[in-house]
Amino acid sequence: MRFSKPSTRVLAISAVVAALTACTAAQMTPTWEKWFSVNEQENRFETVQNTIYDPAGAVVSVGYSSNMDTQQDSLVVLKQATNGTLLWKTAVDLGDYDHSWDSVIGSDGSIYTATESTLAKFSSNGTLLWQRNISTLINGDAAIRDIEFSNNQIYVAGRDLYVFDVNGNLSKAVAQIAPLWTVKAHSTGIYTAGTGTVTRYNSSLSKVWSYTHSDAQNPPADLAIANDGTVYAATYNDEPQDSSYLTRISNTGTQVWTKFFNDPDTNSFSMPGMPKVRILPNGNLVLGLSQQPTRIINIIDPANGNVKSSTTQKTGLITRLEVDSKGGIYVTGSNTPQKFDSTGTLLANGKIGGSTEVTSGGLAFTADSIYVSAGAFNNGEMRMYVSRYA
Repeated sequence: MRFSKPSTRVLAISAVVAALTACTAAQMTPTWEKWFSVNEQENRFETVQNTIYDPAGAVVSVGYSSNMDTQQDSLVVLKQATNGTLLWKTAVDLGDYDHSWDSVIGSDGSIYTATESTLAKFSSNGTLLWQRNISTLINGDAAIRDIEFSNNQIYVAGRDLYVFDVNGNLSKAVAQIAPLWTVKAHSTGIYTAGTGTVTRYNSSLSKVWSYTHSDAQNPPADLAIANDGTVYAATYNDEPQDSSYLTRISNTGTQVWTKFFNDPDTNSFSMPGMPKVRILPNGNLVLGLSQQPTRIINIIDPANGNVKSSTTQKTGLITRLEVDSKGGIYVTGSNTPQKFDSTGTLLANGKIGGSTEVTSGGLAFTADSIYVSAGAFNNGEMRMYVSRYA
C-alpha cells in the first residue's frame, strides 16, 4: 500500500521563536501573507510542501503546480526575502511524478529537493544544477520519501537507502528488506526507519544494529534520537485503522518499551496524519497524532511511555511538529498553526488566509519569526501560500 507523506520534516530552527507567545491561548495574525502561481492565467492546483529558512537571510519554499487541463506537474522552488518579497521562482518539469516530498539546504546554500523518483539540486539563485532520476538508475520504483544533508552527502530514503555526493554522483546504495520512510543523520550514526524497522549505521554505512517491531505494518515512521543514541520511533498502522505505536529503543538496538495509541478520531473517516515524535528539553517526549479534523498533543514519560498529559484540538491534521529550546511546541497543518507549552497547554493559534489543501504545509523558524506555508485558496484558486508571524 502506498502512502502520501503529508509532509516530511523540513524545518529550520536557529533559536527560540518569539512568535505566537502568550500566557493564554491567543489569536495571532501574520505580519504578511503571500500567494504564488506558476501561471495565473492557467487552471492550476498549486501547493507548498516544504519551507526552509536559509541562514543567509531568506526563506525557501518547495512545492508543486499541476496544470488541471493538461494533467502536467511541475516542481516549484521559490525564495523570498524575510519581508515576503519574492527573490526568484523556478518551475521544472522533471518528467515524472513531480510532487515534492522533502527538501534541504546544503552548507553552501544550495537546495536539494526530492520527488517520488528524482533528486534535484538547485543553486542559491534558483538555477537547476543537476537532477538524478533514481527510479531510472535502479530500473524500478525509487519511492523516495525523505532526504537528509550531512557532511556533503545527501542521504535519500526510499525503496532503499541511497547516498549521493554534492555533484550528483551515487556513491552508495544500501538495500532494504522493506521501504523506508525517514532518514536522520546524528552524532551517533545514520538512522533509518520504515515498515516497522529502525536501523542504525555508522558513518561508513555499515549496520550497527537493526530493530523490527513485532507488529510491523506500514512504511510511515518518525524518529527522535537522544544524545546517547536512544531512539524513539513513532509508526503508523492501518490495523486497527489509523492507530500508532511509540517505541523506545536503546542505543544498542533493544526494545525498552512500546505503547499503542488508538485512532485519533474514531468518528472520522477522513485523511489520517502520520504520527510525529520529538524530544523536549526537559527530557519528556511530545507525540503528535491527528486525523482530520482532530489533532492530539501527548506529553510522554520517556522512562515508561506513559502519557503525562494530553490535549485534543479540532484544528486539523498535523503535517509538521517541532520544539524550541525552551520546550515550546509548534504544529502546523490544515489552516491553523498552533503553539503549545511543554505540558501540552495551548498558548496561541494562527490562521492561514483561506481554506487549505490539508496535507500540504511547511514550517520554518528563526530567532524572531515563524514561517508557515501551504496550498491555500486565493480568489477561488489553490495557490502556493507563505506567511510570517513575528
